[in-house]
Amino acid sequence: MIMMLPFLSALLSVWFAIRGRRGACIGLWLATLLIFTAWSRYHMTGVLPISL
Repeated sequence: MIMMLPFLSALLSVWFAIRGRRGACIGLWLATLLIFTAWSRYHMTGVLPISL
């Protein structure tokens, strides 16, 4: 469920853009960027448990 959060916030941002709510659109876009950055950093720096 948590992996859907950036996509859901981006969808809401587009919806607010279509509705003409510029402030909400930009705010959600920045939130999406922060979520995606944190998500990427977590996955790029985590240990990959592969047994060889």
